[in-house]
Amino acid sequence: MRDDAMTLPDGRTLAYTDLGAPDGAPVLYFHGAPTSRLDLVPWDNELARMGLRVFSPDRPGYGRSSPRPGRLLDDWPADVAALADHLGLERFAVVGYSSGGPYAVVSAALLPGRVAAAGVVAGVTDMGWAPAWDGVEKREAELMRVGDDAAAVAWCEEQFGPDGARYSEGGGEWADADLALTSRPEMAASMTETLAESFSQGVVGYAHDITVQARPWGFDPGAIRAPVVALHGEADTVIPVAHSRHTVDLIPGAKLDLRPVDGHLSIVARIPRLAADLVA
Repeated sequence: MRDDAMTLPDGRTLAYTDLGAPDGAPVLYFHGAPTSRLDLVPWDNELARMGLRVFSPDRPGYGRSSPRPGRLLDDWPADVAALADHLGLERFAVVGYSSGGPYAVVSAALLPGRVAAAGVVAGVTDMGWAPAWDGVEKREAELMRVGDDAAAVAWCEEQFGPDGARYSEGGGEWADADLALTSRPEMAASMTETLAESFSQGVVGYAHDITVQARPWGFDPGAIRAPVVALHGEADTVIPVAHSRHTVDLIPGAKLDLRPVDGHLSIVARIPRLAADLVA
């Protein structure tokens, strides 16, 4: 793994990891919330074996990327294009996990000449669709309803501490497949690391991210022409399967891939194969 950063045109820092094979097919991966650019580090060797080179950026305020108060979901493709230019990539696939799912969708919609295919893994859908609120984790739904960047930061500091240290307290139930994954010491350590990195600047990245997530999509997913696959575990206890079903309904030709046993965490292990299929 190579850990790096670049300076965006407006002077902000965008941090990213570089995983897999140096000459592999390029994929940009967008992490969950609250996690970071370190999500896929345990699969570095597998990505290399599959002939993939995966670049994973921290969104604003997470890890080592500069915060961007007032940002919109539609702002993300400009950062993606700047990163791709920096890396010398003309065409690439994108994969977004959980809260990163909408960032893969908006990139495919607004960068049609560059995004060759997109994967959405256990992804949040357009929260402007009223049924999307059904079954969302209680704390996250409450935070989404705050609706203001500064107020959201204050809410997160009250709930989780200024450093996010209490975030893992009082979590919900997990699928059996999730518990099996986190019972492996190396996986538990990796997940702890990516969570801790997400809060390295405090709760600002998470607070802003979930505020953005709550807003209806301001772009047209129906304009996407690149192949899109939505992958979701039917045992997911965090993001309801209805989110992926709805996202697929919004995008012409999109395919839904449901895995009966997988939960919200165990589905991450399927990302290398999904990415390989997208670039094939």
